[in-house]
Amino acid sequence: MSNWKLHTPNGVNDILPEECTLKKEIESEIWSVFSSFGYREVETPSFEYYDCYEGLGGQISQETMFKFFDEQGRILTLRPDFTTSIARMASTKATSETSPLRYLYTGSVFRVEQTQGARQREFTQSGIELIGSYSPSADAEVIAAAMEAIMAVGIEEFSMEIGQIAFFNGLMEQTGLEAPEIEKLRERIDSKDSVGIKTITDKLDIDDSIKNLIIELPYLFGGNEVFEKAYAEGLNETSKIALDNLKRIYELLCLYGFEKYVSIDLGMLESIDYYTGTIFKCYTHGVGFPICAGGRYDNLMGQFGSPKGAVGVAIGVNRLLSVLSDRDTQTIGASLVFAEKNAEGIGYDIAYNLRVNGCLVEMYIGGDDYTDAEEYAKSRNISAMLRVFPDGKLIIKDFAREQETETTANEFLGYNDVDECDCGHEHHHDCDCGCEH
Repeated sequence: MSNWKLHTPNGVNDILPEECTLKKEIESEIWSVFSSFGYREVETPSFEYYDCYEGLGGQISQETMFKFFDEQGRILTLRPDFTTSIARMASTKATSETSPLRYLYTGSVFRVEQTQGARQREFTQSGIELIGSYSPSADAEVIAAAMEAIMAVGIEEFSMEIGQIAFFNGLMEQTGLEAPEIEKLRERIDSKDSVGIKTITDKLDIDDSIKNLIIELPYLFGGNEVFEKAYAEGLNETSKIALDNLKRIYELLCLYGFEKYVSIDLGMLESIDYYTGTIFKCYTHGVGFPICAGGRYDNLMGQFGSPKGAVGVAIGVNRLLSVLSDRDTQTIGASLVFAEKNAEGIGYDIAYNLRVNGCLVEMYIGGDDYTDAEEYAKSRNISAMLRVFPDGKLIIKDFAREQETETTANEFLGYNDVDECDCGHEHHHDCDCGCEH
């Protein structure tokens, strides 16, 4: 029998220091971009009442949620996405704030996924939600912020594909199909099943121009030329308004300077039921799944008693991590303090002073053998060792420069000159600890 305490469950991973450093850098870079657009960070609970997510359908069906009970028997679920939690929070806790609300978040979400390929059951998302606007400018801002964040982490080649759920809904109004048939057709279009699409449309008593448009939906992909094909004769008002909206968003993204990254895809039909307008996904080389996705969800806020237009995007941090696994992390050189017997107090004093000046400092705790300490330092790529003696003598060994300096603890702590430049920060010079100040 397996010893389960030595393993992690399917779909979750441990993240070791080097990978974790890169992950935190990615999260920080994304946060910096989103906050520069005026978004403020919020946190929602890791678990909610099941009622918060009940009935949303699509990818957030009850089968994909981790459910459990509280002490009173009420059903709880681990957070399967942030958007619904933030919609609940904004509807119940931010009613007096001036719209639009701009929120950003980073954290784990949990879904019962099949774990083949890159899918995980716990994964990190960084995203934004813009709540309180129906304007296409809001959609363009969210999409542009996502693309700036992707570029900020170092991804230069990517494609942001944008669709319009309301355009498809308008076409379905013209078909007269019932909900089950509409869902079947949506699945055929989303999977580009031409035979399946034609099997359904052949039975429809509608204008040939609309029938042909539905058949062509999976292939309406590209730039401005897509709109010319989509404005078919006989198109109803719902679909026309949706196309006008999408065209304006595309124009705004071109003004942002992102024209070469954006593609219109009218055959992209997301399965999360709360999307009502634009939907978008971003792809890059090396990952078979989108690295970010989002859309407009104007009906979701109303489910919590505060109807408002809203649009958001979530970036998959773990997927970015797999793309950027070869990127060098921004490491600061660390120092190691080795205190001879009865010199621990002096060693602690030196370590403290270095830390308050921005250095990374380890105390060697492996014993009294200096040779062992030096081997440890080399194995950890330590920049410099500081060997302190009970009488205050200090030997600094700089591995990078291959230099050794002898001084005293008092001189070392006292001769750091401090000056101030125009930036308002203190800069310390003439230090041989091996760290960067």
